[in-house]
Formats: sequence, structure tokens, C-alpha cells
Amino acid sequence: MDSDDWQKSTGQNVYEMFVEHGGPGFWIRRITWGGTCARVIRIGEMTKPAPYFGSPSALMDVYSLDGPLKEGLAQVRVPGTFKTWRKIEAPSWAARVNLRPLDDPKIDVVLAARRRGKAKRQTEDTKVIDQAARVRLKVPFERREEAKSIGARWWPEEKTWWLPQDKSAALSQARSLGFFPEDE
Repeated sequence: MDSDDWQKSTGQNVYEMFVEHGGPGFWIRRITWGGTCARVIRIGEMTKPAPYFGSPSALMDVYSLDGPLKEGLAQVRVPGTFKTWRKIEAPSWAARVNLRPLDDPKIDVVLAARRRGKAKRQTEDTKVIDQAARVRLKVPFERREEAKSIGARWWPEEKTWWLPQDKSAALSQARSLGFFPEDE
């Protein structure tokens, strides 16, 4: 991987690489990454035609170029662009390390959570936040940075800002900022 040959584009996005490879288990690099590479471990259901296939979630395990795992079950950001992603050969160390099995049940859990739009990153795995545990906020567009600063998150499916029900300090701040719908 010392050569810069990997940076040459084949004109394929990650979805097209997945199809060409016949499924998960192939390796990618992003041209903007310094010292990392990733193994694509799953792509959600492809529901539309190429080249974007309905833009399903794509999961990867990210490694440093010399082998240690940096982030597990990470989402491939913008897998539909061919301009930044490159398929690479498996690193020489890959055969000597304990790679995640492609049938690991955790992959299905994380992918299902991402598909529902309810995933929240924790450590290596992802914890699904129950919708009932979300406290909806009313945040004017102009005040979105204030909401972010107290830990509020955007919920695209509901088109609203929210905080976890168990974050009492953040909820108190939200109330003092007038972000509760009943405060109007």
C-alpha cells in the first residue's frame, strides 16, 4: 500500500464495488484519509437501480494502515460518490488479524437501527434509542446552534429536534432556552 496507485479512480462508488465484488468483505480507502483503510462488512437492501441502488446504509470496520482496529461498525459516509472512494487490495496484515466475521449478528442489529434512523453511536456497537425516550423540542431554525450546544439532535424522520429523556441537565437547559413546545 506504499504506492499511490490506489488513488486512481475506477469510476465506481462503494455500491458498485459491492456488486462487482459479489458482496461484503472488500477493502476501501478514501482519498482524504491519511493512515486508514476499511473493510466493507455490509450494505443494506438495494432497492433501486445503479449507480445509487436507493442509497442504502453501508457499514465498515476502519483500521489503521498497520492493522489495529480504529472504529468498528462505522457508517460509510456518502458511499454513492465515486470521486473519493477507492477499492484496494486487502492489506498484507489482514490474514493475520482477527477480522469481524461477515455473519456477525451485531452487523444486522446496527444496519436495522440505521435503516430505521434510530441509531446512536456508542463504543464499538450501536445502541438503539427508543422513540419514547426522546423528548421533542421546538427549535427555530435560527437557534439550531444553541440546541446543538446543549446536546440536542436532529430527527430527520420527524423533522424535529430532540433530547434523550434521561439527560436532565440538558432538558433543564432546553426548558430555560424556551425549546419546550408547551413553553409557547
